[in-house]
Amino acid sequence: MTSTATQPAAAKMASAWRSLERMEPYQVPIILGGALAALAGVVTYALTIGRRAGVVAPGAEAIFLVVLGVLGVIAYAITKTNVRNGVIVAGVAGLGLAVLGGGAGLWTGLVVLAGAVWGFVRSA
Repeated sequence: MTSTATQPAAAKMASAWRSLERMEPYQVPIILGGALAALAGVVTYALTIGRRAGVVAPGAEAIFLVVLGVLGVIAYAITKTNVRNGVIVAGVAGLGLAVLGGGAGLWTGLVVLAGAVWGFVRSA
């Protein structure tokens, strides 16, 4: 009798990479831009903590980067089930990042927005 309750870490990692192989091309900029925006928000907050030598409230730019970056990642998950709704959410996240996210938000927002437009055109 074999046990299927736990998988080795290598098997889990291989499964995650296989799911990336099955990804539609327009989903790549959506997930990449969203993840990079969230990471940039966390790094921005960490640098703020380092400069001020203590825990401080995060700035608006860092909050927008994290929240809208996570929204971009959620948009990727939505596009797996419903392309139109997912690209609409990705478009909102991309525009929000480009307008509210500062310098890092501008670039990551344009990447997410490019994926959203690409997905919208592809689904039409």
